[in-house]
Amino acid sequence: MSGSSLAVVTLVAGVLIVNPASADPPPPVDPAAAAAALAAPATTPAPPPRPTNATDAAAQLDQVQREAEALTEQWHAAQDALTARQQDVTNFQNAVGPAKAAVDVAKANEESYRKQVDAVAMATFESGNLDQFNALLASGSPQDFLDQMSALESLSSQYKEALGQLSAEVDKTTAAQSDADAAVARAQAAVAQATKAEQDLGARKKDAEMRIDEAEKLLAQLSPQQRRDRNGPGADAPDITGSGVGVEALRAAATQLGKPYVWGAEGPNSYDCSGLTSWAFKKAGVTLPRSSSQQALVGKAVSWDQLQPGDLVFYYSPVSHVGIYAGNGTFIDAPQSGDVVKYQKVSRSAFTGARRV
Repeated sequence: MSGSSLAVVTLVAGVLIVNPASADPPPPVDPAAAAAALAAPATTPAPPPRPTNATDAAAQLDQVQREAEALTEQWHAAQDALTARQQDVTNFQNAVGPAKAAVDVAKANEESYRKQVDAVAMATFESGNLDQFNALLASGSPQDFLDQMSALESLSSQYKEALGQLSAEVDKTTAAQSDADAAVARAQAAVAQATKAEQDLGARKKDAEMRIDEAEKLLAQLSPQQRRDRNGPGADAPDITGSGVGVEALRAAATQLGKPYVWGAEGPNSYDCSGLTSWAFKKAGVTLPRSSSQQALVGKAVSWDQLQPGDLVFYYSPVSHVGIYAGNGTFIDAPQSGDVVKYQKVSRSAFTGARRV
């Protein structure tokens, strides 16, 4: 959404007449309802009635824009989550092989050492070093028998200690392999859940797109001047100075001025809000999450009075819009359907945070 509110719309002889928009954006959607959107089942809303008066037309245009943008950003977040969970599976699967190899090595070391112990014991016996024990056994004395066992224990104590260590290593590596297998299973279950969430949001996004089409039909009835009035005024382009990742991203975004907003688009011919910021920062060498809500978690938090060119600026709670601060109270963003990438004044009432990458 843009930083300007919906214009007043009047229906005259079947044509929408739009008065200039105010400087502030429309009020954000209910946070609790937005937060619960991910868990809500996919449903197909009834098509909204075609507006027959200015109030209905304004309300429908405003509502569909805000709802569709919020849903699109949730869908991007679900795709990010699915990609992350799929990567988790790959990472855990990559750990299973080495864990199993470690078990095999530990078992082989243990078996090899056992064979060495057996060989030493046999060599000792064959060399006659055990003759005195045979004599003691032959005597039939219980004390002599205990003395023999003590001598044998002393002879093999170092071997037993080493074997104990090897056996413990076998147990340790076996447990590690079991943990790796369990991690893969958990990651695969998480992928299944993330896949379902992405599919449910995708279905809801398609439903929303039908409403977007209805809004586009309303927008198509506006003259170019009426669209400009509805979208609100842009801001003068500031001089971009300085260096750093954020400033480089700002420069990249400035090369896209005038390109249209399209739901879910990520360039290079059109963008939605987070599509523009992720494209611009990628040009600066940084890969951002695709959704505005996840972009709001990267980097360092920045307050309103600390804003610097290149900072990511976020609107609404929960976050559903993002742009790049350009200085002098302006930012560059892809505002809404029917509008283009442009500079705008940052709205204090819509501002909910900023991050410095």
